[in-house]
Amino acid sequence: MNYFIKRSTKQVIEPEEILLDRKSAENLDDSKLEIPIKSRSFFVFLFFIAFVFFVFLGRAFQMQVFEYENYSALAKNNKTRSYPVLSQRGVVYDRNMEQLVFNKPSIDLIAVPANLPKSYSERVSAIKLLAEELSLDQKEVLNKIESASPDSIYPIVLKENIKREEALFVEANLNRFSGISLKKNSIRDYKDGKFFSHIIGYTGKVSSAEMKQNRSLSSLDYIGKSGIEFVYDDVLRGENGLVVQYVDSISRLKKEKKVKDEVSGNSIVLSIDSKLQKIIYEKLENQVKKTKTAEGAAAVAMDPNSGEILAFVSIPSYDNNIFSDPNLKSSYKKTISNPLNPLFNRVISGMYSPGSSIKPFVASAALEEKVIAESTKIDDTVGYISIRNKYNPDIVYTFRDWKVGGHGIIDVKEALAVSSNVFFYTIGGGYDKINGLGIEKLKKYLNLFGFGSPTGIDLTGEKQGLIPDPKWKLQNKKEEWYTGDTYISSIGQGNVLVTPLQLTVAMSAIANGGTLFKPYLLKKIIDKDKKVIFENKPKKIRSGFIKKDNIATVKKGLRMAVTEGSARRLADLPIKIAGKTGTAQIGDGKSHAWFVSFAPYDDPQIVLTILVEKGGEGSATAVPVAKEVYKEYFNLNDNNIKN
Repeated sequence: MNYFIKRSTKQVIEPEEILLDRKSAENLDDSKLEIPIKSRSFFVFLFFIAFVFFVFLGRAFQMQVFEYENYSALAKNNKTRSYPVLSQRGVVYDRNMEQLVFNKPSIDLIAVPANLPKSYSERVSAIKLLAEELSLDQKEVLNKIESASPDSIYPIVLKENIKREEALFVEANLNRFSGISLKKNSIRDYKDGKFFSHIIGYTGKVSSAEMKQNRSLSSLDYIGKSGIEFVYDDVLRGENGLVVQYVDSISRLKKEKKVKDEVSGNSIVLSIDSKLQKIIYEKLENQVKKTKTAEGAAAVAMDPNSGEILAFVSIPSYDNNIFSDPNLKSSYKKTISNPLNPLFNRVISGMYSPGSSIKPFVASAALEEKVIAESTKIDDTVGYISIRNKYNPDIVYTFRDWKVGGHGIIDVKEALAVSSNVFFYTIGGGYDKINGLGIEKLKKYLNLFGFGSPTGIDLTGEKQGLIPDPKWKLQNKKEEWYTGDTYISSIGQGNVLVTPLQLTVAMSAIANGGTLFKPYLLKKIIDKDKKVIFENKPKKIRSGFIKKDNIATVKKGLRMAVTEGSARRLADLPIKIAGKTGTAQIGDGKSHAWFVSFAPYDDPQIVLTILVEKGGEGSATAVPVAKEVYKEYFNLNDNNIKN
């Protein structure tokens, strides 16, 4: 028996080979033979691996070298989100440190586009639910969101100052509203808004155009839109802080860090006396209601020795809270649709014929130019003057006094007291032996008193008024200037237009002896500890353009207007008052009622101007208001007043 096989080479037979052979012999169909992998297959696989590696390497090189800036910015945005920490806006006080403006906490509903669901259907579903619960306009909200870049990290305000129950609903369902959240804010609370609205103005949400102009603003900010709030917005607003949030790739918050502290705005102290403001407003509003033809009114009180505005009233007024609080929409709509235009600031933007209230300044000019002296008498015994047409002598023009039969033979003081039109026709345009100022000199002096140009008060929207002249008439009416035009201008009629503030500033120059001051509302700027960091100072526009003795003569006439003339309703007050009434005819038998005055006569501390639109005669409508104001201002009672 051969148990061994002879081989040419020495070779060991492994056990598994014997077993395999035996198995194969027993059942060849069930046997498995191993076939070695060919070496070429290894090379193909290795080549494929190398190819993929180099593709990834090339793409990485492209991203890191050629597209570095783009992907770096995207990576940074995905990693961090910046949000403003809103600063506290400064408040506003009156001259006696009574606070007029407060900050009221509020909550805004906001959305961050980058955090919203990417699916449009999911967005619509979330917005629909919010709209139902929070009384939102679904279409408007979607438009706001879609108008922003889907990758934007800047918040969009969906609803301002939401109600407490609405905030609770959102808070309880935040997990259902990805990218939507609540943001604490504050809105203005204007104490006694209607009394001060034309002075203080209002704030509103910043617009996209305003954010482009000022990069420090965020979409959550409120800024001044009118009045003091607008003019001194930089003072009141302060600086926002900044919080950086670190998030992961699916916008989950990982860490939050405050990188900049917010700085509260400074506060403002106005020159306004809030008590006097309310007194004037209430007295004037009552007079407007009593005078059935009146459509509005204005009043200004000013310190003639500095230019500080003590009171500033425009009627009808409005509640400026309607611009800060979205929950007052009905009041807002009612205000802007009011035909009497409560938003219109009559004190600085209303231009009116001044009527006889212009006469003190015409008298000052005539005295300064020696057209008349204090003792000059003019005949007003007929009650009119007549002049002939220079081209056709058969045509005669008659210019009448308001009083039939005239006022007799009078000097300038008496003419101011009784408001003689004939006297002022004569010194303005010339008549008989009086040459008159002529329109050039008349305009010159009215301009010196501040008429025809803005006063420069620290508010926007001020009008300059109008003192017409031949050039203006030719350009605007295509007509020649006549002597009659000068006559009419000399009594504040025709095309002469002034604002209540201009008249107040001009009368202040007479009251203080000849200095024209720039009016202002800002008295001080203070920090959060009420430390004064800026204090306003009086600014002289001009002085010395009228001699003091001529000013004194005019003042005597204005005092006589109270003691024995058109304003004698005030004669029984123990405080000496001087002033001038005005009745400016505007057509259809209607006229504006004026009264501009100052007190005390010997040491003027206040100049007060009252205007009632379409109020009739100044002596009957404006003077009674001034009397009530003076009684309150000087704490007068019935025991102080003569019977």
